[in-house]
Amino acid sequence: MRRIGIVCVLMLGLAGCTPSEETKAVEKAGVEEVEQEGVIDESQFPDVDVTGTTIAEVQPGTERVSDAVVEQITLQYEDGSTRHLSKDHIITETMVGGIGLVAMTVPDRENPFGVFIHDERNGWAQRGMQRFGIPETSSAFAHGLDLPNKEMEAISADYSGSDWPVKLWTLYDETRLISIIATDSFTELEGEMSEQPEPYVLEQSYGNGLYYLTQGKLIIVTGNISEEELLALADSLPEPSSVSFPFRDSE
Repeated sequence: MRRIGIVCVLMLGLAGCTPSEETKAVEKAGVEEVEQEGVIDESQFPDVDVTGTTIAEVQPGTERVSDAVVEQITLQYEDGSTRHLSKDHIITETMVGGIGLVAMTVPDRENPFGVFIHDERNGWAQRGMQRFGIPETSSAFAHGLDLPNKEMEAISADYSGSDWPVKLWTLYDETRLISIIATDSFTELEGEMSEQPEPYVLEQSYGNGLYYLTQGKLIIVTGNISEEELLALADSLPEPSSVSFPFRDSE
């Protein structure tokens, strides 16, 4: 892990802003919370072959969140056959403060992306997943952020009502996928639990990622974009206390 000496990356937060109507329209689509050892109804995700997804327990001793995802997920097909996900499809893998996230392309699906979020503290419990594609009628826009592509789709999931107060946003287009996590519940990070608004760039096997601590919140940003683009995006985020975080209203 490399420490990047950029101080106060969260400047000029627009407190009191609200997400634009375009954001509200796409944030709630395709989000689901999952339970262990269950089968998810795939009927809401049109596909001629895949009929379900089995979520299995993760074996003790599993160390990487990518191993946990590949081990847990089994796709079920109409002909009765099954197929596991593959690491060959991983876009990004991130692990910070007991929170693990894997984003990947899901094979044989009309909705090509999957974002799987795990709680490592509870034995790799899978807390949720997002599955989505590009809408036929695009509602992509800039979100007021410094993005690698000035217009991207957005989707979100809010786990703050459970025992795991984590919020997850994903920005994406046809080739890029960026996830932003905010939480005030996390394991100790390198002995530092106080305010530390400087971003720490993570060493990842897939994609790029960073995290920082500010206003009592752990913020994680990860995606299949360059380190320079990642830092620029983090620098453009508003304060976590902003009601529109991580977005800014378009001017």
